Amino acid sequence: MYLTKEETQALEGEFGEGVQTAMGLLVDVGEFYEADRLIPIDSAHISGVSYLTGGDGLIDILDFFVEKGARTKVFSTLNPSGMDRDNWESHFIDLEFATKQLHIIRNFEELGVSTTCSCTPYDFGHILSKGQHVAWAESSAITFANSFFGARTNKEDSLTVLSAAITGKTINYGFHLTENRVPNVLVNIDASLDEYADYSIVGEIVGKAFNKLPFPFGAIPLFRGISNPRPFELKGLGAALASFGTHLFHIDGITPEVEVYSDLKPSHFHDEITVTDDMVSDMYEELKPPSESIIAVIGCPNASYEEILEIHELTEGRHVKEGKEFWLFTNRAQRALAQSSSVFSDLVDRGMKILVDTCPEVTPYDKSRFSSVLTNSIKAQHYISAPSLNNLPTYILPVRRIVEEIFE
Repeated sequence: MYLTKEETQALEGEFGEGVQTAMGLLVDVGEFYEADRLIPIDSAHISGVSYLTGGDGLIDILDFFVEKGARTKVFSTLNPSGMDRDNWESHFIDLEFATKQLHIIRNFEELGVSTTCSCTPYDFGHILSKGQHVAWAESSAITFANSFFGARTNKEDSLTVLSAAITGKTINYGFHLTENRVPNVLVNIDASLDEYADYSIVGEIVGKAFNKLPFPFGAIPLFRGISNPRPFELKGLGAALASFGTHLFHIDGITPEVEVYSDLKPSHFHDEITVTDDMVSDMYEELKPPSESIIAVIGCPNASYEEILEIHELTEGRHVKEGKEFWLFTNRAQRALAQSSSVFSDLVDRGMKILVDTCPEVTPYDKSRFSSVLTNSIKAQHYISAPSLNNLPTYILPVRRIVEEIFE
């Protein structure tokens, strides 16, 4: 793999051991993928933040880079942590977890990372453009960046993205190359998609249909028949697809990279599926809760202000039932918008907990209080129920039906 003079100097340790370690990791991974070179990036979004997922090993890695004086070279933001830094006791986090989580966040601060702690960096700070090279590691954010904006990033892991942030470079392979961004499966939508959960369910259907097909870069769907989607609905679609390993999709007439699919013939596609109303209804039926739920969580990925306003409208004149919990996860920027009007205080008065710095999947749940979780997000359903995370049964309903169940 070709290295510039500066990259060679970094690899030889001339800029310190922290930079040397980061560059060495990128070179090793690049050689594995037979990449020709490294390329500069404009930003990084770093995962591996929650103590629930990273544990003491994450602390040790970050301690090393801090001790070696490493600093980020590009604008870098941070994925959700395991708790709301200011109100962790309100969602039943214990002191040991909180202490270690705050240690992790302080380490990232020392490295020069903006500790935004959100999975939706495109809602603040990052303004992406078509063809722009970035290094992002949060799966749903990657899919949204690649698809909605036409920016270019692979699915980085927590170490490669940290290394990219420290060096300002990433590996030139995968979705950074135009030839790997061409759709390979066709999805015809013959169903009414009216809200976030519908799009999330479509992601589940498509993800299951193409999950095991041996495409070099996973399934890259081209959707036909989707009209006038709201951005946060596409976020839900992408998040669901990402949980099956799909990190790029195209929508005919909507997403920006028209040139990669406009001339494709039907014979190009490896496979095709038509999604119908019956398929969507069947999936809702499969994932509906078997009994009344105690807790509902919204905001995976973190809720935008538009989603917050929708919940505000749906809950007008209502209050969370006694013994129930409704947690709304967002980022600090969207919360500030809500706080600039009566929206925030209204939601709190209605019995909701509004959490920042974290998300439904990487925060620990008190299992003595909650035996299952209700959400409108397929990604949350997948990950909250995962044995490696919270291992809690998790069910799906549209947000309007969640409100009916949780609110008086």
